[in-house]
Amino acid sequence: MARKPTPAPEITETAIVPGTLEADTAAANTLALARLEQGKRVIAMAQHLNYEGGVDAAVLENSARDAIKRIGAGIFELGGYLLLLKEACGHGQFLPALERLNLAPRAAQQYMAVVRRFATNTKLTSHLGGGNSTRLVELLPLDDEQLEDLTELGQTGELALDDVATMSVKQLRAAVREAKADKDADAALLEKKNARIDKLERDLQRVNKLAPDDQLALVKKEATAIAADAEGAILGGLRQALIKLSNHGDSAPQHVFMAGLVGQVQAQLTALRAEFNLPDASSLAQQELAAEVAEWAFPKDKD
Repeated sequence: MARKPTPAPEITETAIVPGTLEADTAAANTLALARLEQGKRVIAMAQHLNYEGGVDAAVLENSARDAIKRIGAGIFELGGYLLLLKEACGHGQFLPALERLNLAPRAAQQYMAVVRRFATNTKLTSHLGGGNSTRLVELLPLDDEQLEDLTELGQTGELALDDVATMSVKQLRAAVREAKADKDADAALLEKKNARIDKLERDLQRVNKLAPDDQLALVKKEATAIAADAEGAILGGLRQALIKLSNHGDSAPQHVFMAGLVGQVQAQLTALRAEFNLPDASSLAQQELAAEVAEWAFPKDKD
């Protein structure tokens, strides 16, 4: 059986919208003219600066990158000279020397501080492209431990080493300020904990000197205060949180979440009763009985 010949594909002609070719040609001519004018401006600027190198954008970018590296190395060289000059100058001679160098004292202090902190930290300076002085100045508020973490671990707090080189100066300054604030807050918290531990040790020494009945009374008083704080946290903080949650809708998932919060507290209280074999004194009558027993066993201080 003879095969049917494959029909030739239909030739379709795309209609040319009137004016399209002329518009494309005009756009191409405009772009070429703009590039020509841009090239003329670049050449004119190069002649004005007595620049004889290539004017291609990629070449200029690489040249600028090399210049930044040389500037970074120059900052360390300048800072070193200033440190030596300060040591070499007699009393009251360093500031006049800075004036002769047309260098502000604050800038000189920053250059010297950069050298002190980062001259031997080649890992950090190389990561910043040869020692970007502006970013190094912004890193000065970090303490030695944070700088060590940033260099060796690649991160200190929320500040990552990979982000330092890409952040703007404003972003880096804010990130360093936040990292410093977090470290100061941790230090303050640790100091507060140490102070509390010291106080507990002093209280323990004081309690050990008391008679057994007095020791028991003091322990009961402290336990009562702790229980009152816990009750206040439940009636105050936790209750207010539950109120805010309930104001966001009366949905089943909301109630499950709220019940979970209350259940965690209740589970801890149940575990305490089981650990010390305590009766449930949560009912009103039992609470009144417990209060009477507590008043009889541990009368309130008159002061």
